[in-house]
Amino acid sequence: MAFGFGPASGPWGGMVADLLRIPFADYMLVPVPAGIDPLRVAAASDNLSDAWRCVIPGLQVRPGGKVLVLGGAAQSIGLYAAGLAVRHGAEVVDYVDHRRERLDIAEKFGARPYSTTSKGKLRLTDIPRRDYAIAVEGTSSAAGVDAALRSLAPGGFCQPVGYYLSVGTKVPLMHMYANDATLKIGVSNVRPVLPEVLDFIAQQDFPAEEVTTLTADWDDAPDAYRAHTTKLVLHRKPLHTVDRDR
Repeated sequence: MAFGFGPASGPWGGMVADLLRIPFADYMLVPVPAGIDPLRVAAASDNLSDAWRCVIPGLQVRPGGKVLVLGGAAQSIGLYAAGLAVRHGAEVVDYVDHRRERLDIAEKFGARPYSTTSKGKLRLTDIPRRDYAIAVEGTSSAAGVDAALRSLAPGGFCQPVGYYLSVGTKVPLMHMYANDATLKIGVSNVRPVLPEVLDFIAQQDFPAEEVTTLTADWDDAPDAYRAHTTKLVLHRKPLHTVDRDR
């Protein structure tokens, strides 16, 4: 089940719509802590929580572990992951990408930026080291998966967050076997971690809005999406309350 993505994902309404139906709303809806700027948590129900599940469980198992983030297709997720890893005490956070805009944001979070040679052609030589406890793969490429897995220290964790549509995407199973690597891939299940994410942002003053590269009015959404920026946030005036009994 998915909601917010239009008719193909169910009768819940689109992500840019005046009305959005929330299935199992008593459970699914989580209140934003008082005093938080909505811009700071605009991505909490999706990309920000997705980034959380990529790095925080691994750092709980290996406190202070080194973290690699391969940026690109999963644009904002990789940046949130880098920022969260830094804030949670990772010894090293290396962020690899081909786009200057994202490299600069990662550096603001305290990660070490590394520029790749060219878009879509990630090579193992682009990876700064081979002893990461956690690797977040956001290039949506088979080359990225291979490089992320081969960058891990023994017993490391790799979490891909992109879409791997090519038939026959390969993984280095023998290397994983010998290195005791864990590969976890799947759609992000946001709701279980959302309260923890919101509490962290409220208590630690985490500046998630640094990832937002464009804010636009609701009515300007078509033009804003055509900008293909790193992270877009749309804003609009509050809607009137709908009578549930009608």
